[in-house]
Amino acid sequence: MKINLNSPAVLIVLLLVFASCEEVVQLDLKNSASRVVIDALINASTGDCVVKVSKSLDFYQVDSFAKIEGAAVELFQSSGAGRKLSEMEPGIYSANNLMVRPGETFKLNIVLSPDETYTAQTIAPMEVFLDSLKVVRGFGDPRPTSPPVYLINPKWKDPKGIANFYRFKVTKNGKQRQGSFNITSDEPFDGTDVDMPLYRYDFELGDTVKLEFQSIDSVSYSYYNQINDMARPSFVSATPYNPIGNFDNNALGFFGVYYAEIRDLIISPRH
Repeated sequence: MKINLNSPAVLIVLLLVFASCEEVVQLDLKNSASRVVIDALINASTGDCVVKVSKSLDFYQVDSFAKIEGAAVELFQSSGAGRKLSEMEPGIYSANNLMVRPGETFKLNIVLSPDETYTAQTIAPMEVFLDSLKVVRGFGDPRPTSPPVYLINPKWKDPKGIANFYRFKVTKNGKQRQGSFNITSDEPFDGTDVDMPLYRYDFELGDTVKLEFQSIDSVSYSYYNQINDMARPSFVSATPYNPIGNFDNNALGFFGVYYAEIRDLIISPRH
């Protein structure tokens, strides 16, 4: 399979999805101008905001991204004054103890120089909670001597009449499962009791599992969905393509807000 993506910035996607690709992917990449890359997220459950600022380099350089130090990063929310983020590590800026309310607008402003500023904004989603997390029998190797396979089955009540978006992050025995983003919108089940076994993850008895159930904003959903599209074997692009985020001034990346609920369990047939 040959993908004609001649923008080095496509590394953002490749780094996320190559771990799950079983086919050999041959790239036809050419040099292009560097781009500012911003990865910015607010965890509304913990009140933490982390912003990573870097610049894409030539694809054939050893280091794909250069961290940008000394940026002025400020967060504004509709319910209060601006908040400056501190540079905790080179190119990584953060703030904590944020109070986030569903429906609140957040704006992020990043100044690299008097002539170079990047801005994005988003709206905090509604927080949705799990009702339960069950273990159900899956479909594994049909041979009688094979160990049984199990799935995790989250259940929740989706709020009616509101566009909600969800992401599932799964860790098995201390290691996060690799692959494309496991996301869904509530369009097919708006306002219903949702019963959704996660078929892409299978477990055996005794496995330790952590599920992070996220209520994500529409910007995050759109961005992750674009990455999933690019991870599909049938994806073909004749022109350079990068996922479209919400930053202006031609920056790559996105700024999102999410709530997270974490459940831990050990796989047992009694769940």
